[in-house]
Amino acid sequence: MQKSFIFIIVVALGTVGALYSLPKVVVSDEKKTLEQTAQTGSANRDKAVESEDTHQHTEGEASESHGTALSPEQSKVVESLRAKYLGSSSKQDKIEAANALISKFTAFTRYDSAAYYAEEVVKLDNNERNLMKAADLYYEAFTYALEDAKTKNMGEKARTLYQEILTKNPNNLLAKTNMAMTYVSTSTPMQGILMLREVIAKEPEFEPALFNLGILSIRSNQFGKAVERFKQILKINPANSKAALNLGYCLAELDRTDEARTILEKVLANSKDPQEKAAANEILSKLK
Repeated sequence: MQKSFIFIIVVALGTVGALYSLPKVVVSDEKKTLEQTAQTGSANRDKAVESEDTHQHTEGEASESHGTALSPEQSKVVESLRAKYLGSSSKQDKIEAANALISKFTAFTRYDSAAYYAEEVVKLDNNERNLMKAADLYYEAFTYALEDAKTKNMGEKARTLYQEILTKNPNNLLAKTNMAMTYVSTSTPMQGILMLREVIAKEPEFEPALFNLGILSIRSNQFGKAVERFKQILKINPANSKAALNLGYCLAELDRTDEARTILEKVLANSKDPQEKAAANEILSKLK
């Protein structure tokens, strides 16, 4: 296959805790980028969002400084909810106000602010569900961070919370899978890979772990291994069009063009996501 394009994988953790529910694909042809949503599971980061949130939290308040500021309407909503949060006297009212802030910050893709308030909820009610929500949001912020310092900080926060979850419940495989991925951009990436293998050893068909192992294979240009992982996922869940999209890409990289075309055409036929379709079309357009 003539590699006239660059395929860059970026992950985004879904707010419901599905590790690979909202990843993104960026296809670049002669330095012109087209951002597409597709399912991956890697911790490789690129400019998948328009701007990065920089947050400094003081006195229980989240102070945001964005490359692109919230709109006046968004700011008004946030300030109203924050005032309600700060003015809440009872534990339950404070939790409800914090959850409202979390919901809005998530909708506005301010994941670090959402994570901050989720961690405040944990301080008020330390249960596994609240811990997972906070950890997932820090993981979301980690995956979208563009600056190394922020990547490290968000990854450490997510990792700390996932470890607390695993201390309470060692069988939470999603927490272990997500935690593993926070090691990928550190000086000990193998630690994360070993954790993923531990998850697979315990539950061979655990899709998030299989997916991430496939993505890590892509990142190391081991497309053959990646093909095996994505094929395994499709045996478990034939409807996983995002796994199919990544499989099609890997087959294309291996010059297995007929197989790649077949898989990518199935993505076009079956996926309901227009961005997945666009990504599939982009790859198909490069096949010889």
